[in-house]
Amino acid sequence: MSTSEKRKSGPQGGGRPLKKSKGGTAGQWQTPAHAAKMAKLGRRGALLEVGDQGIWVTFARGMERRAAEEFSKLCEDLGEKLYGIARPQDGAALAEDDDDDEGLDIEASIKKELEGYKAPAEDRQVDKAKKAFIKVRVDIDCVFFVKTRSPVQPVELCRRICEDAKACLNPMERKTKYINRLTPVTAMDKASEKGIERAARQALSQWFKLKNTDGTEDATADSDAEPVKNAYSYAIRHSIRNNTEIKHDDLIKQIASLVHSQHKVDLGKPDKVILVDIFQSFSAVGVIEGSDWSDLRKLNVNELYKLSTTASEGDSKPVPKQ
Repeated sequence: MSTSEKRKSGPQGGGRPLKKSKGGTAGQWQTPAHAAKMAKLGRRGALLEVGDQGIWVTFARGMERRAAEEFSKLCEDLGEKLYGIARPQDGAALAEDDDDDEGLDIEASIKKELEGYKAPAEDRQVDKAKKAFIKVRVDIDCVFFVKTRSPVQPVELCRRICEDAKACLNPMERKTKYINRLTPVTAMDKASEKGIERAARQALSQWFKLKNTDGTEDATADSDAEPVKNAYSYAIRHSIRNNTEIKHDDLIKQIASLVHSQHKVDLGKPDKVILVDIFQSFSAVGVIEGSDWSDLRKLNVNELYKLSTTASEGDSKPVPKQ
């Protein structure tokens, strides 16, 4: 048999062909160094997980480190002002999923990882437990995720960052230069039909009356039933990244199908905006005020700074003489 025929014949013994590693997928082969790094990130909480809350952050191309430094400073300032989180004494407020051992060879990397295991379990977990903000690097250009923990409220934090940007009239006082849009996440689950429903129900239940799990609607509540929620109108804004299984139309229909008919869709001026993000195998959902979506330029920090600067320049122009 020729060499070319051997290559075409594939694996023997009826086994399935080997799959190429995609970075930590269960059942796929990893180098020892990569496996060690994934374990380290998991202990730090620097991997996306079901149940996470946080903020998607987009930034200027090629400026991830600087954008992360800017967001870390925002977390430090607003973490103290809004939630009483003490400013860190030993580093930045935003815990990094750093790659400080990428320059090491495999043997040195494994040795460093094993040294970490020698510490008591409670010491290994202390950093993960005490950090209210953890940066999670994702395989998307110009995007990272910031995982937040109680008492931080992602929606409130995004609103405050944007309000501060809108109120800044002096370009020299800008707190960010490289951060663009923020998207708060209050519920995260798997990017499956059931996972999307679980995340949506968790995020929407605070604001909307939802249909039963079988798709039916309860009759008008009586005096002994759960109080009827305000009949907020809504719009759905979504994005799908690095996922070819979820279709845009199907995603919108699924989210809308969960909301009780007393809530009407209003694409022009909704009371609430439902934010749905699909990334790889994760679904993330959040709800913000419709007025914030419009007044705060879809939570685009950079646009708000430009807007406030333009307004300031307009006010400073001399009034022509009559």
